[in-house]
Amino acid sequence: MSNNEKVIKTVAKTSKIEASKKRTFVGACAGMFMGLYKKACSVLFPANIKCIICGDDLKDVQSIEICDKCKCKLNQIAENQACACCGAPVVGEAKLCLNCKSEPRDFDISRSVFVYEDEIAKLIAGLKFNNKPYISRTLGRYLANLYKELGWEVDLIVPVPMTEARKKWRGYNQAELLAQEVSDAINIDINTETLVKIKETDEQKELSLNERRKNLRQAFKVIDKYPIKGKRILLIDDVMTTGSTADACAMALKKAHASRVFVLTIAHGQMQLALQSGINNDNSK
Repeated sequence: MSNNEKVIKTVAKTSKIEASKKRTFVGACAGMFMGLYKKACSVLFPANIKCIICGDDLKDVQSIEICDKCKCKLNQIAENQACACCGAPVVGEAKLCLNCKSEPRDFDISRSVFVYEDEIAKLIAGLKFNNKPYISRTLGRYLANLYKELGWEVDLIVPVPMTEARKKWRGYNQAELLAQEVSDAINIDINTETLVKIKETDEQKELSLNERRKNLRQAFKVIDKYPIKGKRILLIDDVMTTGSTADACAMALKKAHASRVFVLTIAHGQMQLALQSGINNDNSK
């Protein structure tokens, strides 16, 4: 090996070490921020005092800050009413929804806690648009409880990212807040630095399925494969509609050699027609 080649190799190795140190520092800063956020939230928005839907006083200390009266109004998606792949609420048995039947998914399996309607839609809007980060405490607990019920086994939690500009505008990433609550509840590490969103995308709600996929093409990237390689990833987001965002994130994660990608969201935004399918739904391991 020539002297020039040795120099180039040494410089490359040094750059890699420096990049690793930088990621470690950023991760430590993110952890400190989340700790400060939780402390501030507990002071500004004390838990277990009032129902976050109706505002009535809660009778008992509870991790889910919703009174019994309001809980009865929430439409949870039962396992026997969910698409075997994406978890959309469907009509029929032993089924795939039309979206999952028409196109293969990049994620392995997804589930949502609620149908996206009424009070749940208002809570998610409050979390995303009305500067109510404390709502993530309750919604994150619902996600953690569903994870335990499903019996999945994952190695790492990753929230769906947003661009730095969007995060700065909103003040926080709601998926990251939800993921942190899940991480605390099930004692599995969270990584908020490795999967990033590298371009702004148009609002999804008015787009068709094909337009959503085109809109999200190459929007996400894994900047460090090491934490992802060989891992079973739990991807967290607030709402799933067509699953295009989850697919785009899962594609990036699997390009970084994630072994599997499971998805949990608070709500699913579409009632789907079902098609009969012989899909093997044993995706818990």
